[in-house]
Amino acid sequence: MLKVYGKRILNRRGMMVSEQNDQSINYETAIKGTTLDVYFYLLRKKEAAGVREIQRGLGLSSPSVSSYHLEKLETLGVIRKNRFGNFEIAKKVDIGALNQFILIRNYTLPRFLFYAVFVSILFAGYLLFFLTLPLTTSKVFALLFGGIATIICWVETYLSWQKRPF
Repeated sequence: MLKVYGKRILNRRGMMVSEQNDQSINYETAIKGTTLDVYFYLLRKKEAAGVREIQRGLGLSSPSVSSYHLEKLETLGVIRKNRFGNFEIAKKVDIGALNQFILIRNYTLPRFLFYAVFVSILFAGYLLFFLTLPLTTSKVFALLFGGIATIICWVETYLSWQKRPF
């Protein structure tokens, strides 16, 4: 539940449509810049972290800067303070570059990786089973299509890995 003061600020800044519905928060506009870095830091850490720890981990100028961004995230309901005063993730939100990644156990992998592996296996299977027969025009087109699709999938996987936020 958002605090009333936090709701007013978010509503004034155009980040909420109404005060009655907590689901109307626009996380894309509310969480960006250093606030997004703090959120990614807590996601990577996978455990509670204190204000000073986050400040040192992100190289922020002072603990008050990290405290400001932590309070902003807490107001949005994305993180919560535990009984020891440390902050932990309360709700995972797909924002920014996180939409392009899948979390499996402790590994964050690009979504395109699965497509690239699938297309590569299909293309390798085609090469192994069908190229033993004589080469025809349809096989050349299949080779071109499969090769181009494989290359595109791997390039997209590489580009999304380069843009990862963590």
